[in-house]
Amino acid sequence: MLRASRVSMGYFKRPGRKSLDEICKLSLFEVSTPQQVATTWNNHHMQFLQYWGRTISSEAYYALEPRLKVSPYFVVPVFRDKGLFNVVTNFKDDLVGVAPLGEWQKKQDNAQIHMTIQFFTELARSKRLVLVRCEIKDEVFKRLDCIFITQMLLKYYTFPRLYETWVETFNKRPGQFDYHAFLRAMKDEAGKDEIKIEDKKSEMRHDAFGPVIDTPPDAVARQIMNTLDIGAPKA
Repeated sequence: MLRASRVSMGYFKRPGRKSLDEICKLSLFEVSTPQQVATTWNNHHMQFLQYWGRTISSEAYYALEPRLKVSPYFVVPVFRDKGLFNVVTNFKDDLVGVAPLGEWQKKQDNAQIHMTIQFFTELARSKRLVLVRCEIKDEVFKRLDCIFITQMLLKYYTFPRLYETWVETFNKRPGQFDYHAFLRAMKDEAGKDEIKIEDKKSEMRHDAFGPVIDTPPDAVARQIMNTLDIGAPKA
Protein backbone atom coordinates (compact mmCIF):
# COMPACT_ATOMS: atom_id res chain seq x y z
CA MET A 1 0.00 0.00 0.00
CA LEU A 2 2.87 2.35 0.80
CA ARG A 3 5.71 2.74 -1.66
CA ALA A 4 9.30 1.97 -0.70
CA SER A 5 11.49 5.04 -0.26
CA ARG A 6 14.54 5.13 -2.50
CA VAL A 7 17.51 6.55 -0.59
CA SER A 8 19.46 9.16 -2.55
CA MET A 9 21.46 11.01 0.13
CA GLY A 10 22.94 8.35 2.41
CA TYR A 11 20.22 7.71 4.97
CA PHE A 12 18.23 10.69 3.77
CA LYS A 13 16.18 11.70 0.76
CA ARG A 14 15.74 15.33 -0.22
CA PRO A 15 12.68 16.70 1.57
CA GLY A 16 10.14 18.81 -0.22
CA ARG A 17 6.64 18.91 -1.60
CA LYS A 18 5.36 15.52 -2.74
CA SER A 19 2.06 14.19 -3.96
CA LEU A 20 0.44 11.53 -1.82
CA ASP A 21 0.65 9.10 -4.74
CA GLU A 22 4.46 9.33 -4.61
CA ILE A 23 4.34 7.85 -1.11
CA CYS A 24 1.43 5.42 -1.22
CA LYS A 25 -0.93 3.68 -3.60
CA LEU A 26 -3.74 6.17 -3.30
CA SER A 27 -6.22 3.83 -4.98
CA LEU A 28 -5.80 1.34 -2.12
CA PHE A 29 -6.32 4.05 0.47
CA GLU A 30 -9.51 5.04 -1.32
CA VAL A 31 -11.05 1.59 -0.74
CA SER A 32 -9.88 1.37 2.89
CA THR A 33 -11.73 2.55 5.97
CA PRO A 34 -10.50 5.73 7.70
CA GLN A 35 -9.21 3.62 10.59
CA GLN A 36 -7.28 1.37 8.20
CA VAL A 37 -5.78 4.39 6.46
CA ALA A 38 -4.71 5.97 9.75
CA THR A 39 -3.23 2.74 11.11
CA THR A 40 -1.32 1.97 7.91
CA TRP A 41 0.02 5.52 7.58
CA ASN A 42 1.14 5.79 11.20
CA ASN A 43 2.69 2.31 11.35
CA HIS A 44 4.54 2.76 8.07
CA HIS A 45 6.38 5.83 9.33
CA MET A 46 7.57 4.07 12.47
CA GLN A 47 10.07 2.13 10.34
CA PHE A 48 12.22 5.09 9.35
CA LEU A 49 14.60 7.50 11.06
CA GLN A 50 13.90 10.18 8.47
CA TYR A 51 10.11 10.31 8.69
CA TRP A 52 7.31 10.66 11.16
CA GLY A 53 3.65 10.41 10.27
CA ARG A 54 0.30 10.91 11.93
CA THR A 55 -3.27 11.61 10.91
CA ILE A 56 -5.67 14.35 11.94
CA SER A 57 -9.30 14.89 11.04
CA SER A 58 -10.07 17.08 8.06
CA GLU A 59 -12.13 19.28 10.38
CA ALA A 60 -9.09 19.80 12.61
CA TYR A 61 -6.88 20.71 9.67
CA TYR A 62 -9.31 23.12 8.04
CA ALA A 63 -9.76 24.82 11.41
CA LEU A 64 -6.04 25.48 11.80
CA GLU A 65 -5.21 26.12 8.12
CA PRO A 66 -6.44 29.75 8.15
CA ARG A 67 -4.21 30.40 11.16
CA LEU A 68 -1.22 28.90 9.37
CA LYS A 69 -1.91 31.22 6.44
CA VAL A 70 -2.30 34.46 8.41
CA SER A 71 0.47 33.60 10.90
CA PRO A 72 2.90 31.61 8.74
CA TYR A 73 6.01 32.02 10.92
CA PHE A 74 6.81 30.67 14.35
CA VAL A 75 9.78 29.78 16.52
CA VAL A 76 10.07 26.43 18.32
CA PRO A 77 12.94 25.51 20.66
CA VAL A 78 14.62 22.15 20.05
CA PHE A 79 15.96 20.69 23.27
CA ARG A 80 19.22 18.84 23.72
CA ASP A 81 20.70 17.23 26.81
CA LYS A 82 22.71 20.36 27.64
CA GLY A 83 20.46 23.10 26.31
CA LEU A 84 18.52 24.06 23.21
CA PHE A 85 18.54 25.84 19.88
CA ASN A 86 15.64 27.56 18.12
CA VAL A 87 14.13 26.81 14.72
CA VAL A 88 12.00 28.99 12.45
CA THR A 89 8.94 27.42 10.80
CA ASN A 90 7.29 28.84 7.69
CA PHE A 91 3.97 27.60 6.24
CA LYS A 92 3.06 27.90 2.56
CA ASP A 93 0.64 25.81 0.47
CA ASP A 94 0.20 22.86 2.85
CA LEU A 95 3.95 22.65 3.55
CA VAL A 96 5.95 23.85 6.56
CA GLY A 97 9.67 24.45 6.07
CA VAL A 98 11.93 24.25 9.13
CA ALA A 99 15.40 25.78 9.49
CA PRO A 100 17.63 26.60 12.49
CA LEU A 101 17.17 30.17 13.64
CA GLY A 102 20.89 30.91 13.24
CA GLU A 103 20.73 30.04 9.54
CA TRP A 104 17.49 31.95 9.06
CA GLN A 105 18.98 35.08 10.61
CA LYS A 106 21.70 35.06 7.94
CA LYS A 107 19.61 34.18 4.86
CA GLN A 108 15.94 34.70 5.84
CA ASP A 109 13.66 32.93 3.36
CA ASN A 110 16.69 31.75 1.38
CA ALA A 111 17.87 29.67 4.33
CA GLN A 112 18.34 25.98 3.63
CA ILE A 113 15.39 23.83 4.70
CA HIS A 114 16.47 20.92 6.90
CA MET A 115 13.02 19.52 7.63
CA THR A 116 9.52 19.72 6.15
CA ILE A 117 6.06 19.05 7.54
CA GLN A 118 3.47 18.40 4.84
CA PHE A 119 -0.30 18.12 5.09
CA PHE A 120 -1.88 15.80 2.50
CA THR A 121 -5.51 16.70 1.85
CA GLU A 122 -6.30 14.19 -0.91
CA LEU A 123 -8.44 12.09 1.46
CA ALA A 124 -10.07 15.00 3.28
CA ARG A 125 -13.40 14.61 1.51
CA SER A 126 -13.65 10.84 1.09
CA LYS A 127 -12.15 9.75 4.44
CA ARG A 128 -12.36 12.99 6.43
CA LEU A 129 -8.66 12.59 7.17
CA VAL A 130 -5.59 14.74 6.54
CA LEU A 131 -2.29 12.86 6.57
CA VAL A 132 0.69 14.59 8.18
CA ARG A 133 4.26 13.69 7.25
CA CYS A 134 7.42 15.12 8.78
CA GLU A 135 10.54 14.56 6.68
CA ILE A 136 14.13 15.18 7.81
CA LYS A 137 16.81 16.12 5.30
CA ASP A 138 20.02 15.60 7.26
CA GLU A 139 21.50 15.18 10.72
CA VAL A 140 20.71 18.69 11.95
CA PHE A 141 17.46 17.26 13.31
CA LYS A 142 16.72 13.98 15.04
CA ARG A 143 13.49 12.03 14.75
CA LEU A 144 12.45 13.13 18.26
CA ASP A 145 12.90 16.75 17.15
CA CYS A 146 10.63 16.02 14.20
CA ILE A 147 7.93 14.65 16.49
CA PHE A 148 8.22 17.49 19.01
CA ILE A 149 8.16 20.31 16.44
CA THR A 150 5.19 18.81 14.59
CA GLN A 151 3.21 18.20 17.76
CA MET A 152 3.91 21.70 19.08
CA LEU A 153 2.87 23.33 15.80
CA LEU A 154 -0.39 21.39 15.78
CA LYS A 155 -1.04 22.23 19.41
CA TYR A 156 -0.10 25.92 19.35
CA TYR A 157 -1.99 26.63 16.13
CA THR A 158 -5.08 24.71 17.29
CA PHE A 159 -5.83 25.82 20.85
CA PRO A 160 -7.18 29.39 20.86
CA ARG A 161 -5.38 30.51 24.02
CA LEU A 162 -2.01 29.21 22.82
CA TYR A 163 -2.50 30.60 19.33
CA GLU A 164 -3.56 34.05 20.48
CA THR A 165 -0.95 34.30 23.24
CA TRP A 166 2.08 33.07 21.30
CA VAL A 167 1.63 32.50 17.55
CA GLU A 168 -0.54 35.49 16.73
CA THR A 169 1.54 37.76 18.94
CA PHE A 170 4.76 36.57 17.31
CA ASN A 171 3.43 37.33 13.81
CA LYS A 172 1.33 40.45 14.40
CA ARG A 173 2.74 42.11 17.54
CA PRO A 174 6.36 40.94 17.72
CA GLY A 175 7.32 43.67 20.15
CA GLN A 176 4.98 42.10 22.72
CA PHE A 177 6.33 38.56 22.27
CA ASP A 178 7.75 37.45 25.64
CA TYR A 179 10.43 35.01 24.57
CA HIS A 180 11.48 33.91 28.04
CA ALA A 181 7.92 33.17 29.18
CA PHE A 182 7.40 31.24 25.94
CA LEU A 183 10.63 29.32 26.47
CA ARG A 184 9.56 28.33 29.97
CA ALA A 185 6.24 27.06 28.59
CA MET A 186 8.03 25.05 25.90
CA LYS A 187 10.48 23.67 28.46
CA ASP A 188 7.50 22.35 30.40
CA GLU A 189 6.05 20.86 27.20
CA ALA A 190 9.32 19.00 26.62
CA GLY A 191 9.68 17.94 30.26
CA LYS A 192 13.10 19.60 30.48
CA ASP A 193 13.04 20.63 34.13
CA GLU A 194 16.82 20.48 34.36
CA ILE A 195 17.27 23.37 31.90
CA LYS A 196 17.40 26.72 33.67
CA ILE A 197 15.84 29.62 31.76
CA GLU A 198 17.05 33.06 32.84
CA ASP A 199 15.86 36.44 31.63
CA LYS A 200 19.41 37.62 31.02
CA LYS A 201 22.13 35.44 29.52
CA SER A 202 25.38 35.67 31.46
CA GLU A 203 27.36 33.72 28.86
CA MET A 204 26.95 32.26 25.39
CA ARG A 205 27.49 28.50 25.40
CA HIS A 206 27.77 26.50 22.19
CA ASP A 207 27.27 22.91 21.19
CA ALA A 208 27.49 21.16 17.81
CA PHE A 209 24.34 22.97 16.68
CA GLY A 210 25.44 26.53 17.54
CA PRO A 211 24.46 28.72 20.50
CA VAL A 212 22.71 26.72 23.20
CA ILE A 213 20.19 29.54 23.57
CA ASP A 214 19.85 31.66 20.45
CA THR A 215 19.10 35.36 20.29
CA PRO A 216 15.64 35.90 21.81
CA PRO A 217 13.38 36.11 18.78
CA ASP A 218 11.45 39.25 19.70
CA ALA A 219 13.87 41.13 17.46
CA VAL A 220 13.89 38.21 15.03
CA ALA A 221 10.10 38.36 14.84
CA ARG A 222 10.30 42.00 13.75
CA GLN A 223 12.87 41.02 11.15
CA ILE A 224 10.60 38.25 9.88
CA MET A 225 7.65 40.60 9.59
CA ASN A 226 9.77 43.14 7.71
CA THR A 227 10.48 40.55 5.00
CA LEU A 228 6.88 39.61 4.29
CA ASP A 229 6.07 42.32 1.76
CA ILE A 230 9.42 43.09 0.13
CA GLY A 231 11.39 39.86 0.57
CA ALA A 232 14.31 41.41 2.43
CA PRO A 233 14.80 43.06 5.82
CA LYS A 234 14.17 46.76 6.00
CA ALA A 235 17.04 48.97 7.04
